[in-house]
Amino acid sequence: MRTAIWLAILPCWLLGSAGPAAALTAGELEGTWYVLVHYRDSQTAHPDAWRWEDRIWMFEREGDALSWTEYPIVVFSGSDGRFESLGGNRASRVLEAWEPNEAQLADISTGLEVNPRGSKSKRLELDGDRWVSSGTPIAASASVITYIEEWSIDDVDTAPVFGHADFFGSGRTEGLEGRTLYRSESLEAAEIRGVYARDGTREGRFRMLRAGSVGTVRGSGKTQSQRAWDVMLGNAATRLSAEELEAFSVGREAGQEVPEEVRLDVRQRVRREVEASFRAQDQDPNKFRGRVERLTRQIEQQLLDEGKSVEEIQKMLRSGELNFD
Repeated sequence: MRTAIWLAILPCWLLGSAGPAAALTAGELEGTWYVLVHYRDSQTAHPDAWRWEDRIWMFEREGDALSWTEYPIVVFSGSDGRFESLGGNRASRVLEAWEPNEAQLADISTGLEVNPRGSKSKRLELDGDRWVSSGTPIAASASVITYIEEWSIDDVDTAPVFGHADFFGSGRTEGLEGRTLYRSESLEAAEIRGVYARDGTREGRFRMLRAGSVGTVRGSGKTQSQRAWDVMLGNAATRLSAEELEAFSVGREAGQEVPEEVRLDVRQRVRREVEASFRAQDQDPNKFRGRVERLTRQIEQQLLDEGKSVEEIQKMLRSGELNFD
């Protein structure tokens, strides 16, 4: 009864069409997949709240084996709807069944960035109709704590069940076992849907979408810290609306020198908005005074000396042509 009620209120996109799963061979599984999970967690303070998590899975044949790599941290060009600020320079996933918008779906299709932190890779070997990670567990003793991870794909040619199981314990303690299952129900060439369950406390649905090739920097050579600056800059571009930029340019006529009092006023107002973009990320702009000043002067120059239009300034901000460096 509980299961029937739970299924009735799932988000419509997750349910999809019911029916038997089509066949999917290991060869067809090869490539990059974006995995999105919607679930409820009975062990949290809000057990009825929908939550989400996502990751990248990559499958590659290596002779008779299958390599499975997981990246738990993915980066979209736009983070709309994914996270909310909690203050104190902290952010948290929104408590809802977040879905990618049109631009984010395009990101998935062309290829997302991934943070290698926390990534794992397992080599799976075929055992009957089951792919399972190789390796011999270390025998637990009173003085040695053993941790074992097993990744598996059952029924890959009919209705794949992706599994992560782990065991933690020693001869002195009772072992703890955790298991996460992604059980396929609907298969298409570019999408897999099914039921998600973890440790008896999380229940929900998952969706796998074929994705473009991933990269940690997408050819830019940027570090994670530099990508954080890009987020800051994106907020600056958002805050500097067309109306504000139009107001900044008031007082200048073609062919005339910009009066110093107008220049100072424009500089002050631009700086105020750039600083606000830092505060929106729970950052103290006073700690980054040099960067704030550089971006402020760049915008000022383009507005007052180069005569750029509002649309051109916003485009330069978003493309990174105007930046903190």
